[in-house]
Amino acid sequence: MSLSVSRDRGRLYVLTGLAVFLIAAIGFSRTYYLRPWFAVPPLTMRLHLHGLVLTLWLGLFLVQSMLISVGRRSLHRRLGFAGVGLAAAVIVTTYIAAIEAAHLDGSRGGITAADRLYSTVVILALFAVFVAVGTVCRKRPEIHKRSMLLATIAIVGPAATRATVLLVGRGIRDPHVIVMSALLLAAGLSDWRTRGRPHWLLLCGGFVLIASQVTRRLVGGTDVWASIGNWLIG
Repeated sequence: MSLSVSRDRGRLYVLTGLAVFLIAAIGFSRTYYLRPWFAVPPLTMRLHLHGLVLTLWLGLFLVQSMLISVGRRSLHRRLGFAGVGLAAAVIVTTYIAAIEAAHLDGSRGGITAADRLYSTVVILALFAVFVAVGTVCRKRPEIHKRSMLLATIAIVGPAATRATVLLVGRGIRDPHVIVMSALLLAAGLSDWRTRGRPHWLLLCGGFVLIASQVTRRLVGGTDVWASIGNWLIG
């Protein structure tokens, strides 16, 4: 593999990390990052913790991508161990925040609390799978880095929706699907340019991720899930 190709691949992950971090910063600017300057309801400690942990994950992904791009693989590996613990914290705090939001918000916009919880559960399940694959395959860079990329794209949905509403209004249906698809398309095109075809993990993982979002209302709105979701919400 040529040095220029390797640099092109590394640049993709850095740019994706920057893009996702920017999306989160815009999407949650009023309700989290710049909340002292806006008239918004107070956050509970659980929601504060959730926001902090997600921010740390996005920051870690960006830092890890930059370390690889400059050849600091040893430090990248050491930080990776902390990343496993942080991933677990992402899952726990996001689930707790989703349950709390369900209690606080209830049904709104024609979508029940149980329906919204389904979306969170699906995303967390995919995030956990992608991180687990990346951790197990940490000595196989081609799989490891794409797994972590998929995991990070998986959790950008809520921020993408809020950022789109802030920037262009509410006229776009499922804007988070568009943003996720664009990030996956950029990764696929980068693969095509550097290796002649998209990596199988990117194709399979990306398909499952987008399919889970396109069909989330079909499953989340069923009576079966309503019973499960309401039980989880308590």
